[in-house]
Amino acid sequence: MQSVRYADLMFQPDMLSATRDDGTVLRLTRQERALILHLSRQPHKLITRAQLLEGLGDLAGELGERNVDYLVNRLRKRLGDNARAPRFIATQYGEGYLWVADAVAAETVSAFMLIGPVYGLAQDAGPLGAIVERLAKHVGSALGDERKVLCMPQWRFEQGAAGTIGHSLEVSLLSDEEQVHMALVLRDGGTNSPIAPFRITLPGPSRTADLEVFAQSLVQSIWAHAALPDGQPPEPTDRPLHLRLHDAALLVSAGCESWRENAPRLAEGHAANPDDPTIAVLRALNRYAQLVLAPFMPETPPLTDAEWLAIEDEMERLVLGALPQAGGKPMLLMGIAKVLRFLDRGHLQLACRLTDEAFLTSTAFAAAFAMKGQIHASQGDIERAIELYDRAIELSKAGSQFHIYLLVIKGTALLAADRRGDIAQLTAELHALDPASRLRVGLFFLPPKARLVPAVLKPVLAAVTMTQGQRMLMYLYRISARQFARRHHQKNVLLGLSVHLVNMHGAGVIPPELKTRFPDLAARQGNAQKRYSIETT
Repeated sequence: MQSVRYADLMFQPDMLSATRDDGTVLRLTRQERALILHLSRQPHKLITRAQLLEGLGDLAGELGERNVDYLVNRLRKRLGDNARAPRFIATQYGEGYLWVADAVAAETVSAFMLIGPVYGLAQDAGPLGAIVERLAKHVGSALGDERKVLCMPQWRFEQGAAGTIGHSLEVSLLSDEEQVHMALVLRDGGTNSPIAPFRITLPGPSRTADLEVFAQSLVQSIWAHAALPDGQPPEPTDRPLHLRLHDAALLVSAGCESWRENAPRLAEGHAANPDDPTIAVLRALNRYAQLVLAPFMPETPPLTDAEWLAIEDEMERLVLGALPQAGGKPMLLMGIAKVLRFLDRGHLQLACRLTDEAFLTSTAFAAAFAMKGQIHASQGDIERAIELYDRAIELSKAGSQFHIYLLVIKGTALLAADRRGDIAQLTAELHALDPASRLRVGLFFLPPKARLVPAVLKPVLAAVTMTQGQRMLMYLYRISARQFARRHHQKNVLLGLSVHLVNMHGAGVIPPELKTRFPDLAARQGNAQKRYSIETT
C-alpha cells in the first residue's frame, strides 16, 4: 500500500493523515478515514447515506443517516473543500455523495541531491525564492556537474515518487527586517532519515556568500556519512573500511583517484581530533590506497624508496596509536590488521589476533572472511584462504567494487599457489565485470610460460622501459608478494611479470633487492628468452 495524492493533499498509506503542499499535516479521525476510504474506493459513483453509515461499521455508534450529512460537511471543511465547487466530495441532493477527486500519478524524480521541501516560502516567493535558487546553484557547483541537483520546494518525501533520490535537503526559512534565518537538514533520500543539521543566518536576502561555504560543508557531511562508521552494527555484506572510503570519495567526486579526495578530509579530521582512533585508521588506509594506486597516476612522479618508506612509517604509527582504543570495534580492528599485514614489519601474528578478535564479534561477515582469508594466505594456507574468499564473494554484490576487490585478492592467492588454470578462469570473470582491470592488473597475472601475450596488453608491455620494469617489479613485491611468508609463494607472485620483462630487457630489469632475495629468478627467466623472442615476432 502506497501514499496517494488527491489535489493538494498527499495521503499516507494508512489514510490517517495527509500532508498539504505547504507542509501542513492534517490528522484524520477514524470516522473521517472510514468515510474517505468508502468514497474514494468507488470514485465518481453515487454512495447513499445508508451505504456510508454502513461503511462506518462500529464507528457509527448510535448515529443515524441524518448524522452522515454533518460528518461529510465536517470532513469537507477539514479537507479545504467547497460543496458549491467540490474538489473532493460532491453532493447528489436527496440521494448521497460522490468522490470526484482523481488520484494524481506520482512524479518520477531522480537526482543525486533534491532540495526540498522548502518551508517558509510565501505563494510569491520573492527574495526568499531567490535565496533557494542560489542555494541550489552553490550545492550543484560544490558537487560537480556530474551530480544532478534538483530544486523542488513543494516536494514531500511522503509523495512516494518513483525514481531514485540519493539525498534531500530540507530547508526552513524565516525572514525579519535585517536577516534571513535558515535551518537545513541533510537527509538520506531513500529513508528520509536525518544525516546532519545546519543553521545559517544571512545578513539579508541579497547577501548570500555564506551559501557557498555551506555547500562545501554539505559535501563534507555527505562524504563523512558514507566514509565513517556511524555506530550502527554492520550488515553481513558490508564493505571493509578501505572500500567504504573509496566509495565515499566517488560519491562526491567524479575522479577515480579516491585517495586524493579523501586525503585532505582525513588530514583535517585528524588534526581536529588526533585521538580519534577511527580517523587515524582511516587515514592509514587512505595512505595504503595511495601506495596501491601509485603506478596508475601518470601525472604524478613515481614515489622514491624514501617516500614510500615514510608513508609506511606513518601508517604504522597511526594504526598502532589507534590500537588501544579500538577494542570492541570489529571494523577498526580489521582495518588495523589489514595495514599491519600489508607493512610486513613483523606484525603478522598481531594482525592474526586482531582479525580473530574482530571475527568473534563482527556482523560484517563478508569483510571478516576477506581479512581472515588474507591472514591464512600470508601464513601459507592458500586452500583455506580461497575458501574464505569464496564465502565473502557469495555475500558481496555482483559487480561491486567489493566483489572486484575480492576477485583480485583471490587471484593473488592463486598466483602464489601457481594455480594457473584457476587464474585464467578468474581473470576472465574479473575482466567481464571490470574491463579496465585488464590494463590495471593484467600484466601481473601473465603466466610465465605464455606463448602469446594478449593483444590488449602487447602495446602496454612493449612501452615498459627498463626503469619502469624495475619499478613495476618492486611495486608488485611490496603490495602483494611480500605479504606471503613462504618464499616460493612470493616468487610465484613475481614470476609471470618477471619472465616477460626479462625477455624484453634482460636480467638487469630485476631490482637488486629482488635478485638478492630470489637469486634463481633471473636465471630461470633467461632460459626462456630465445623461445619468447621467436614466438612473439
